[in-house]
Amino acid sequence: MNNIQKALKNGQSIWLDSISRDMIRSGELQSFIDQGITGVTSNPSIFDKAIADSDTYDEALREYAKDGADQQTIFERLAVDDIRDAADILRPVYDKAGRKDGFVSIEVSPTRASDTDGTVTEARRLWEAIDRPNVMIKVPGTPEGIPAIKTLISEGINVNVTLLFSIDAYTAAANAYIEGLSEFASSARGIPSTVASVASFFVSRVDTSVDNALPEGHELRGKIGIANAKLAYAKFGELFDRKLGGGGSFFPLHTTGAQVQRPLWASTSVKNPDYPDTLYVDGLMGPDTVDTIPEAALEAYSDHGNPGTGLLDGLDEARQQVAALADAGVSLGDITDDLLDAGVAAFADSYESLLGRIEEKLQKLSV
Repeated sequence: MNNIQKALKNGQSIWLDSISRDMIRSGELQSFIDQGITGVTSNPSIFDKAIADSDTYDEALREYAKDGADQQTIFERLAVDDIRDAADILRPVYDKAGRKDGFVSIEVSPTRASDTDGTVTEARRLWEAIDRPNVMIKVPGTPEGIPAIKTLISEGINVNVTLLFSIDAYTAAANAYIEGLSEFASSARGIPSTVASVASFFVSRVDTSVDNALPEGHELRGKIGIANAKLAYAKFGELFDRKLGGGGSFFPLHTTGAQVQRPLWASTSVKNPDYPDTLYVDGLMGPDTVDTIPEAALEAYSDHGNPGTGLLDGLDEARQQVAALADAGVSLGDITDDLLDAGVAAFADSYESLLGRIEEKLQKLSV
């Protein structure tokens, strides 16, 4: 049993944070699945790299540009093709897991991050265009994104809530899922157990910002990213724990077979070379979670990771570390607010870069 399979046995699914047409067509994605990978996530940066590094998309670019479509429409057509094909490859995983795993995520345009109605409209269009049950639509956990999440879940659309940095934002995303699923259950539109969601909580970026705010050698450097995630996992337990009986707002849904909204650890590549390269993956192993990992970090974890259940340990220590950070004069709330703003801006920049890449390719292809 390899490390990916050991993590799955301990309750954590590992999803690949990468996709490309070459990966799909060459059988590389199937090879990852054979190793135990149970999902795929994508974003504009991943597609930008895939289009830049290969001529595999050239024929499709020519075809999709024939009707004079703009770059955004061309990209959506390319992405829908890849996401649909990846979903088909992962469909046996989805079926075997009883619709609880085997998902592929695609992101609504980052330019919609502050537009609730626009996010809902675009998410619906992507969901209908791809037409696969094991797809998740990525929606940012911004104040404007939260009501969109509730609406989409209430319509039976799977959602990957992204760009979560703070406990408050995580809680809002979880409540949006519960409220949306309650509406779906009462609407008789379908069976609640068919709807799935994950809440993508970002980790390493928190440490990068906190470390920059602390003096060199401070004992909290490299600690707050995992501590913050453990507090989010504790909140997950409060909201979704099956042992709560009638005490949790999710319990009535649980009795119908509804799925919990699993925390997904994002940004788990280690940015600081002084830290172990499997720091976040090892430290955040635990039940009912997902970790989305780019290929380089996955290679490190597969080689020398520790697939235990570290997420279940050290909650009191995590609380003490966050409290000590405040005592040190560093506001975690300010940092997570800034990270959300920066994350939205970075995603938007990546999207614009992607559209520019498509235009550049089209010019080279004389389209």
